[in-house]
Amino acid sequence: MQIRFRKHIELYIILLIFIILFVLPVLFTRVNGEISWRYVLKLWQDLLLLIPIFVINHWFLAPKLMLRRRFFGYLISIFGIIAISSFSYYYYDEVINPKPRKIEIVQVKNPNPAPTPIPPYAHLLMYSLLIVGVDTGLLFSKKWNENEEKKHLLEKENAEMQLDLLRNQISPHFFMNTLNNIHALIEYDKEIAKNSVVKLSQLMRVLLYENEKYTLQNEIKFIKDYLDLMKIRVNENVEIKFEYPEVIPELNLPPLLFISFVENSFKHGIMAMGNSFIYIKFELENNLLNVLITNGKTNNSINKIVGGKIGMNNSKKRFDLIYNKDYSYVVNETETTYEVNVKVPLYEN
Repeated sequence: MQIRFRKHIELYIILLIFIILFVLPVLFTRVNGEISWRYVLKLWQDLLLLIPIFVINHWFLAPKLMLRRRFFGYLISIFGIIAISSFSYYYYDEVINPKPRKIEIVQVKNPNPAPTPIPPYAHLLMYSLLIVGVDTGLLFSKKWNENEEKKHLLEKENAEMQLDLLRNQISPHFFMNTLNNIHALIEYDKEIAKNSVVKLSQLMRVLLYENEKYTLQNEIKFIKDYLDLMKIRVNENVEIKFEYPEVIPELNLPPLLFISFVENSFKHGIMAMGNSFIYIKFELENNLLNVLITNGKTNNSINKIVGGKIGMNNSKKRFDLIYNKDYSYVVNETETTYEVNVKVPLYEN
């Protein structure tokens, strides 16, 4: 019922205006305290002429011209119809069916002469402009609201689609290489291999089934599992540190918000020969989460810079979609280090 009312709200408003126009003569047209039905019926007859003008405007001219932004054609058409209707009524009222005029001989000049009443065709002209103006304004407003709702829905769907594409940033190569490493570990250390399979399955479960109840605790655990799996792939010269609060509050966080930065640090911060490092720090500052990820730069980082920047840009797009401008994103780069510092608000709900 409510949806139907909203869909045809402009018709209900116009109907209310017509009811008011038809009721007013009954309330205010009186002779010696009684309703002058003869005059009321004449006014109602004049008002009935508005109905075809309204029908033509509402179902033909406005939808086909005004709402399609053919403004000049609409104005010419509607003013032409109103002018023809008013002139036809004038011609009928003044030429074909003129009213007899009572001639009075005035001997004494009346100091307060009665004003000349507005002729019926002038009433028709004014009421036509009123009805057409209100009807067209309501139709245009309704169309604008519908377009805004569609635009908002498309933006929402587009944002959700972009989030779906951007939030799963872990490279498929990570899973392929991890499975290969686990396969190799089976022959040498079955216990580590079994633990690695468990951690990999936990990562996959989060990627497939993350939901609105995802929290800061989930994010930290996900990164810990990811780092544990990465440690079986890198050599002993790589130093990996992950610092986070001992007590982690139950605060909501969008799923997999920082994993792309962590993966990027492994892509561009690990050297095949020599020492490398990756430092990750999660710190709570009032209602903000401060995340600092630092890694060394390898000799071949320059060759990988394009792919890295694409991934980082995608991550920044996700922050824009989720937080709008309510976050901080800073990159500090030197000849030997690359550092990403992100601050996002945290919420209990």
